[in-house]
Amino acid sequence: MQSTNNADSASLDSISSNDAPIAQLPNTQPQPVIIIGSGMAGYTLARELRKLTTSLPIVMVCQDSGDSYAKPTLSNAYAQNKLADSIANASAAKMAETLNLTLLNFHQVTDINADEQVIVVRSLVNEASQTTLAYRDLVLATGAHSRLLPNLAVNHQTIFAVNHLDEYKSFQQRLNTLKSQKSAPVKVAIIGAGLIGCEFANDLIGQNTGNQTTDITVAVFDKAARPLSQQLPSEAGIMLQDALTQSGVTFYLGTDITSITTNIDTSDNATVTISFDKDKQSQTFEADIVLIAIGLVANTELAASANIAIASSQHINPTVTHLPRTVQQGIKVDAYLATSAKHIYAIGDCANVMGSYMPYVMPLMNQAKALAKTLADPNMAPTKVAYPAMPVAIKTPSLPLVVLPVSGQYSDDQLYWQTTLTTDGMVMTAHPKDDTNSILGFVLAGREAAKQRLTLTKQVADWLS
Repeated sequence: MQSTNNADSASLDSISSNDAPIAQLPNTQPQPVIIIGSGMAGYTLARELRKLTTSLPIVMVCQDSGDSYAKPTLSNAYAQNKLADSIANASAAKMAETLNLTLLNFHQVTDINADEQVIVVRSLVNEASQTTLAYRDLVLATGAHSRLLPNLAVNHQTIFAVNHLDEYKSFQQRLNTLKSQKSAPVKVAIIGAGLIGCEFANDLIGQNTGNQTTDITVAVFDKAARPLSQQLPSEAGIMLQDALTQSGVTFYLGTDITSITTNIDTSDNATVTISFDKDKQSQTFEADIVLIAIGLVANTELAASANIAIASSQHINPTVTHLPRTVQQGIKVDAYLATSAKHIYAIGDCANVMGSYMPYVMPLMNQAKALAKTLADPNMAPTKVAYPAMPVAIKTPSLPLVVLPVSGQYSDDQLYWQTTLTTDGMVMTAHPKDDTNSILGFVLAGREAAKQRLTLTKQVADWLS
């Protein structure tokens, strides 16, 4: 069973004959902690481990280059004129040296034997090279990949999904090429008006200057009636839609996409036709590039192949009532981040912690701190992960948003939303209908409202303690 190991087709396609792992396969004694994945989760855990122990052998295995970068920067890098190559903050070699770990980049974990505590690793540069590594503890930090529409494949020419630096590089290069070739604005269609879709829409439109040869037009499509329908109450969603529309984004909401077709003319110029139904009428939209942003899918294949328990989509509510309601997916872990297999843990975007899947930075940071304490000294009692209430900042400068998701113990009809207008937005606080003094979550829209972030967060019960 092949794993994703925090990689994707773009990164695998980029491997050339000149690429080589920066380290040879290790022969460490005592047995190491092995981390599968070199994303934010893997590197954050390694940093936290090194704060506690300098002697513990750490091995990191990843399918891509292993360069370190912050994935959240991908959705707001374009307006800041950041080239893809400048987003990485440290090379794989530098990370291996700084953290004193063995980093096997361009390697794939093909099998986990939980009973014998070994993994099978194959080189992607020399596929004949395969070896077995023993571990004391194994951490799955395999991340997630972009969810795609049925029967639609990313082709890195007209269809893109950006959840990795290599994918962003491919998207940016194509966009810049089109801007240099066309005498009219480049038409970008974004499928999905969720957090990532809205952030990218705001980012792409934010660099426009009114120059017809360099500008970008952005159209956003979604089945929902408003942006961020899963994160925002309707009043806030409408305010965000109005703000982005004023910035130049066009919304096609309440639409059902029936097909997306790439058209190539005799000059090898490629465009995309999006066919969709809206208000029971069939329509089409022509674009130069389509960006798919309809959510994430946790990378669980490797764990499943080792018979490690995976969260079921049939489970709706988290097992701890203070945790927010979330989509149910990912590798199931307990409060210690332990999977159903002994000595195997999961962290980050691939992990479902106590019934809650939250692929955000702050949960990841708290997970890494707790798991590092557990792994640093196996003779000590393991450490539970603690979650204070953790607001999520949404990078939409047209209307800055901070959202603290509501506790999962309450359904929508059990909530009362109180709205207070500010000079540039509003403060919305969620309360139980039978206890309007208790705050369960909030939405802060605008810069003035954001000033209340810390004050309101302190009034919300810890999610995990």
